[in-house]
Order: sequence, then C-alpha cells, then structure tokens
Amino acid sequence: MSLRTSLTAVGLMLLSAGLMFHFFQSRLTGPLFGFSLHPEVLSILEASLEDQRWLATQDPDNEATYRHRFGTTETLMHRLQILEHSRDDIERRYQLILLAVFASTALLVVSGVVLRQNRYHSRLGRLQTALADLAGGRTNIEVGERRRDTIGRIATMIERTSRLMARDRRRLAALENLSAWQESARRHAHEIRTPLTGARLELTRLDSLLDAEQLSCPDEVHEATRSVIQELERLGRFTQEFTSFARVPRPDLAIQDLASLVGDLVSTFETAWPNLTLHFEPPEEPIEAVFDRDMVRRVLVNLCDNSSLALGDNPGRVTLTLATTPEHVFLSVADNGPGVDPSVRSRLFEPYTTTRSIGEGMGLGLAICKKILLDHDGDLELVDTNEGATFRLTFNRRPPEDVS
Repeated sequence: MSLRTSLTAVGLMLLSAGLMFHFFQSRLTGPLFGFSLHPEVLSILEASLEDQRWLATQDPDNEATYRHRFGTTETLMHRLQILEHSRDDIERRYQLILLAVFASTALLVVSGVVLRQNRYHSRLGRLQTALADLAGGRTNIEVGERRRDTIGRIATMIERTSRLMARDRRRLAALENLSAWQESARRHAHEIRTPLTGARLELTRLDSLLDAEQLSCPDEVHEATRSVIQELERLGRFTQEFTSFARVPRPDLAIQDLASLVGDLVSTFETAWPNLTLHFEPPEEPIEAVFDRDMVRRVLVNLCDNSSLALGDNPGRVTLTLATTPEHVFLSVADNGPGVDPSVRSRLFEPYTTTRSIGEGMGLGLAICKKILLDHDGDLELVDTNEGATFRLTFNRRPPEDVS
C-alpha cells in the first residue's frame, strides 16, 4: 500500500469522524441544552416556588422543611437562568474542546500512519537488499526481521534459502574435491598394481627356487627375500585402500529405522574394541531416515575404530545419540578420548590426513565416511566440544524429491 493510498484512507476516516462529530453536536448536545432550558421547565420551577411558599404558611410545623426545599429549587432555577444566559458561550467552548480533541486525535492518527508507512518501506528496502544479495550468490544472509507478518515470513524464507545454498555449496565443493582425489587414487592404484603384482610373484618364485635347488645361499638371502615379499604385501594393502577409496559405491537409499541400526551395531560390536565401551539409549519410537544400512554401519564402525586407536591403552567410552527436526535426523558419535589435533581440524576430511605414524594408515577412512554421507544428501561434521571428539551425521527424513 502506497503512501498516497494510506493518506487517502486517513482522509476518508477523518471526514467520517467529522460528520459523526457534527451529528453528535447537532442531534444530541443541542437537544439536551434545549430540553434543560425549555420555558415550560422554568414555569414549572416558578410554580413549585409558589407552592412551597403557600405550604409554609399552611403548615407552620414543617416550615423549615418547606423553606429548605424552596432554597434548593430557587438555586436550581438561578443556575438554569445562568446557563440560559451563557448557553452560546458554553456551546462554543464545548465545541472548541471537542474540536481540539478531534484535531489532536487526527494528528496522532496521521503521524502513526506516516510512521508505519516509513517503517514498512524501510523493511521492504531491507527485503529488496536481501533478495539482491541472494540473487548475487551471497549465502548466510541475515535480514533481521522476526515479525510474523508477510514481510517477516518472506525474510525467514530468504534466510532459510541462503542457508540451504551455503550448505549445498559446501556439499558440492566437498564432492568435487573428493571426486578429484578419487580419480587420483584410481590412477595411482592402476599404475602401481601391475608392477607390484609382478614383483611380488617374481620374488615368491625366487624364494621357491632357492628352497627347491637347495642352493648354498646364506640365510640372510632367504630372510631378505621374505622381508621384501612382506613389504610388497603391505604396499599391496595400501594399494587396496586406494582402490576402496576410488570405488566408493553409490548408496542404496531407503526409509528405515535409524535407531534400530544403531542398537544392532552396539549389540554386535559390544566387545569388538577391548578398550572401548559403547553406550546408546534407544528411543521409545522408531526414528526413520533415508539411508543405506550397510554403508552407514561402515561409517559408524570406522568412527568407533578411530576412537579406539586414539585412546591407545586407556579405557574409553563412545556415546551414540539421536536427535530430530522436521526435516533431518542427527546421529552424534562422541568419545572421551584426547580429541582431534587442532593442526588437522581444518582438513580432517581430506584424503591422506592422519596423525598416525608412517605405515599405520593412509588417512582415507574419514574421507570415505564423508563421501558416503554426502552421497546420502547429508553430511558428516566434527562438532566442537570441551572433551574428546564428537562427529555428527546428518540424514534426511524423506527422499530429496519429496522434500518441500
């Protein structure tokens, strides 16, 4: 609604109020004055005075009462006479007072409308700026509108859209980064696997020939041959890790009870890690989400395995908890270990990021877990806590095509 339209509405409202004021003055106030000052009223009062004089002479015992009534009636008559003589002045003052009240009220109404209109245009300006920022690709927009009117609801939708855009951009960037690493891992595995297999076969054949021919070779030759074979096998395991990372399958998504999966995992792996105690409080009702049961189980096992390795010989605890919103289900996996080294926090989910010693791991586990959750249209995040390490898994409650 424009300012001109608002002022027109206010003008019509003031005109209506003016007509009502005129009607009130002419149809109500005037007749009241006329009735109180009607000549017949004065005649009746004068007759009453004469009657009271006559009664005072006829009933001497109640003379004082008649004189009191006479004085009261005489005072009323004098007041009516004063009112009659001052009628025009009283009406004029009364009208001036009503007009002043009416004008003050009208001024307040107009000022309120203009102020409200200015605020309305200011809010629309902030909304327009936010829409321009959203169209320009800016994310995490804060409009600052918390009212529950139309503008407030639009502002909330803009903020929610900007947060979704930010989430999707982070997800897309992570997927692109992991895809690049996967392609690199696939190429490395392909280039290493063939010569590695050939070298391992040749060394195995050499070791067999040395035993078969019973050549008088020092024991150090046999030990060196077997040592090289073991190193090649270890290198083969690393190559297999490359292959596993490069070939993370697409999840087979379905709506399932996530609480049931977590409960089964805790029961199955209760004694899998000697230094680890798993704790989970199953909810009273099923908590359904969209996920691939086997792949999520793989993620949870990897997270628990990392917690066990971080604790070393110390006993520890992993607590799994579920939380829900209308659109998502969150699964937290928290341990009471030493936590994550601050030096690797920013790149924790990048391939080959690890704090283990050389030869103890490739640092691909969390990268694979991240890829699995991103393929679920969810996420895997490290949550800041005061103790240990807490990872949060995000799942959708409905398939993406059904999310409104």
